[in-house]
Amino acid sequence: MIPGEMLASIYDRFGSRLLEGNVRSFLSVKGNVNKGIRTTILNHPEMFFAYNNGISVTAEEIVMDKDSRLILSAKNLQIVNGGQTTASLATAKRKDKASLGEVFVQMKLSVLPPETAEGMIPYIARYANSQNKINEADFFSNHPFHVRLEEFSRRLFAPAYGGAQHQTHWFYERARGQYVNEQSRLTPTDKKKFLLVNPRNQVITKTDIAKFENTWRRLPHKVSLGSQKNFRDFAAHIEKAWEQDPTQFHEEYYRTLVAIAILFRSTERLVGEQAWYQSGYRANIVTYALAKLSDMIESEAPGWSVDYRRIWDRQTLPEELIEQLALIAVEVMGVLTAEDRRKENVTEWAKMIFCWDRVRELPLKLLEKTTAKLVTVASLQESKTEAKKQRKEDDKIAIQAEICNMGGAKWTRILQWAMAKHLLTEEHQSFLAVAASIPRKVPSEKQALVIWEIKNKLAEEGCPELN
Repeated sequence: MIPGEMLASIYDRFGSRLLEGNVRSFLSVKGNVNKGIRTTILNHPEMFFAYNNGISVTAEEIVMDKDSRLILSAKNLQIVNGGQTTASLATAKRKDKASLGEVFVQMKLSVLPPETAEGMIPYIARYANSQNKINEADFFSNHPFHVRLEEFSRRLFAPAYGGAQHQTHWFYERARGQYVNEQSRLTPTDKKKFLLVNPRNQVITKTDIAKFENTWRRLPHKVSLGSQKNFRDFAAHIEKAWEQDPTQFHEEYYRTLVAIAILFRSTERLVGEQAWYQSGYRANIVTYALAKLSDMIESEAPGWSVDYRRIWDRQTLPEELIEQLALIAVEVMGVLTAEDRRKENVTEWAKMIFCWDRVRELPLKLLEKTTAKLVTVASLQESKTEAKKQRKEDDKIAIQAEICNMGGAKWTRILQWAMAKHLLTEEHQSFLAVAASIPRKVPSEKQALVIWEIKNKLAEEGCPELN
């Protein structure tokens, strides 16, 4: 059990960092569940413990008092379920000036070493959650792919454009509600600065990425299935690709992703401006038009590609692509609404691969001006190779840092356990001995990679320090 006053204070101090393991961030007080929480806090604080489901929390380690009745400290505390409860308490305290003296929250605390936390936290969140509806996409939010994209989106600035004098971020919302949550504790002045750097029209969600990627991968029929079904297909693709080579998701990949986002959103505006557009089926027209463009480039100009870096640098779509997409979009509309379509309902027809087959067969050609602005795949590959190389170097540094963060005492216990089980060669003993000497000795990058491999093998063998 944790006092509401303390929980609110912790949230006010650490903010969304406390919810990084959550499948979503605070969903604001607009939801019915959050309104109920606020009402209880203001009108029946003494009943909060009885009415509220409580929170599920993880920590890497905790320190108890001598009687093991009070928690004195916790390392890497994460609220994996109950973010809305926590933020509602903090909001009521800050905005409503509510007294939380009578509020207590039940808390399920799981102490997990960092090696197992990544795999277990999503499941704890999945099975513990029974409040606001959780979408399938929310449970994939802690995958390293999304964590990496989030890091890129906060660090990489997009070039200024349209006469602006400042650079901006494309804000990647890894956890649902994150964009709003980031602003909740800001002063009006700081919020204005935040919005200047992170404009609302440059927010990208997980389902947006799935839509962009699967469209450009020429799967418009799957995009047309809806955001959640499309996301499941995208998640399976990413998990497989990540398992094969996580370094392929580098900074250049992120810039390319933003370029495709600009392609997509520019096409949405383009379709809406056409004289033939009658305010219907825009989502289907857009995904099919862009998939058709991707297919045309693949078939008519093999070895060539859209210049993603040009789109990123200018943060806008070149005129030749706008003209090309306008020609494609009207033809796509014709296929979607054709009288001989296999399904009477247009949106149901768009979900069929037969619809995509018919769009692919449209006798459209790339404009000369479009072809003239394409770049070779080989030139793009050079940038990707360099970015991939940099990603590998970054990963090496991250491994080295993680080994040092584990500390010499922990490595000593791992070494002793492994030796008692006769699981180490003399060479491997010498590597772990270096780790056990931290901070007096720090493993080199090469040593760190070997130590990491040994660690993973010992984790599989059931080392208690690693499981």
